Amino acid sequence: MDRLILFLPRIDTENNNDNDSDMKIGLRLPQTDEHRATKQNIIRLATEAENAGFDSLWVLDRLIWPIGPQTRYPGSADGKLPADWQYIFDPLTLTYVAANTNKIALGTPVIDMLFHNPVILATLDVLSEGRAIAGFGIGWSKDE
Repeated sequence: MDRLILFLPRIDTENNNDNDSDMKIGLRLPQTDEHRATKQNIIRLATEAENAGFDSLWVLDRLIWPIGPQTRYPGSADGKLPADWQYIFDPLTLTYVAANTNKIALGTPVIDMLFHNPVILATLDVLSEGRAIAGFGIGWSKDE
């Protein structure tokens, strides 16, 4: 299966004068599963989400893939990261999306500051004309 089926509701932002107090709604870009993480699916979701009035698009980030993890991943029975978590690097994906959208915000997860070059994130912010949102941390596992 190499198709992504989208059912995006239109979000009405026209009839509310107090946009600062509105709940912001974002979507995660398709990055997991080799059949969904295609450039066509990423751009299709990005442009349709922007056209439907969503506020932001988000990506996942996983730079380290430990063979013998020192810290068990709490989200799986065997303590290993899910196999489909080997995905496309997020700031580059967001830069690609920035070139194909105009107003939707582009967000990273909380990323490990020690593994990312801040110039790449600054470049994303410049190329997206200030639409970048970034979260920073120091990792959660001994491997990081």
